[in-house]
Amino acid sequence: MAFSFDLAVVLQRDRSRTKRRSKDICKSQEPSQEIPFDLMIDILTRLPPKSLMRFKSVSKLWSSLICSKYFSSLFRKVSSPRPRLYMWLGIDNKNVLVSSSSSPDLDVSTMLSLVVDQDLTIPAMEGYSVSQIFHGLMCFTNEQSAQIYNTTTRQLVVLPTIEESSILVENDKSKRTMYGIGHDSVHDQYKVFCTVSKRGERVGNLVTWVSEHWVLLLGGRDVSSRWRNIPSSCLPHRPLTQFNTVNINGRMLYYLARTHLSKCVLVSFDMISEEISVPQLPEDLVFWPRLPIMIDIVEWHGRVAFLDYPVFENEGDAFENECVMKVWVMEDAETNLWSSKTLVFHPSQMPVVVNSSLMPRGTIREGEVILVPQIIRYSKRTLNISIDSQETTRSYVFLYNIQKNHMRRVGITKSSTRYVTTNWDVIGMDDVENLMYL
Repeated sequence: MAFSFDLAVVLQRDRSRTKRRSKDICKSQEPSQEIPFDLMIDILTRLPPKSLMRFKSVSKLWSSLICSKYFSSLFRKVSSPRPRLYMWLGIDNKNVLVSSSSSPDLDVSTMLSLVVDQDLTIPAMEGYSVSQIFHGLMCFTNEQSAQIYNTTTRQLVVLPTIEESSILVENDKSKRTMYGIGHDSVHDQYKVFCTVSKRGERVGNLVTWVSEHWVLLLGGRDVSSRWRNIPSSCLPHRPLTQFNTVNINGRMLYYLARTHLSKCVLVSFDMISEEISVPQLPEDLVFWPRLPIMIDIVEWHGRVAFLDYPVFENEGDAFENECVMKVWVMEDAETNLWSSKTLVFHPSQMPVVVNSSLMPRGTIREGEVILVPQIIRYSKRTLNISIDSQETTRSYVFLYNIQKNHMRRVGITKSSTRYVTTNWDVIGMDDVENLMYL
């Protein structure tokens, strides 16, 4: 067993006490009531996280065990949690973080409803937005600051400032930071990757960018809490947004960025080698200008994919014309081999309303893309698009199977009247309960 040093010391002391007690029991010819430690661990890994959080107060031994990296890794392998859909609800001018789950015995591939049954809101979230959820860990950002929140243990930590950054110390309004979480499976370490960028010098008619890249290890007591600079030979770039990162199998983090205003690239970061690269995009994938067509990056069956979908400007566009969506999938990351296909929906399949579209919000393990109704406001004069959450008390999402070209509606019901709201949005779905100590 690969215990931490502190846990190994506690275990050794506990075993010594157990041996002494066993000798005393044998002398008095009384039957032993001790449960073998390996069996105790096996029992604990099969308990729900809520019970484990209470059991931390039983003894120092149990607290050290439950908080150890060994137990956390073992629990992830043994536990079978229900997939949860995480949502923001706008209630009383505040964002409330909730999660919805399906029935334990329900097949996710056929489920038609989810129930809001858990409130995860804590005061420290106020003013922050969720940029990513991965393995039960949420990344909250507020401009340059970031927090990591464990949805299972309810532990939240504020990430340290990147003190050595030459960009963050400047008073430049063009500064932007982007954070992404991943897992180094070789060293069993969770890492946070951060890209910091600002506007650079103008080269002719082109606006360029200056960027830095940093990595931080997560894990509390056992790792350094300082950011490490990651050198890169890639062109300086600026992420398109502070959000919309895609994690492939925990190892590869992908995001879209611009090297200048009219050039969009796909950037990848390897959590194990800590190398940054720029995979080649499909030749027929054009990002600029693209309005009123929108393109989003998603994960699909362990691969990077792009969805190219239209924004409906009026009711006639929504119901009289066919909806065409194109999909690109990276078949081979090493050779940058992409495949593509065009998907056509009959108007009866598209549950759209005036000025609405279905925005991707991640995927589920079965490979279905989560599509959320959103209000799209598009200006032909300025070519700007703004996205608002769907204002309705009837909450629902759509799960779209790319392979079968099939979409189904999944309703979301509230378990309490306090969750009634007309303003809601979806963060994503996750099916990992993580006991990791931050």
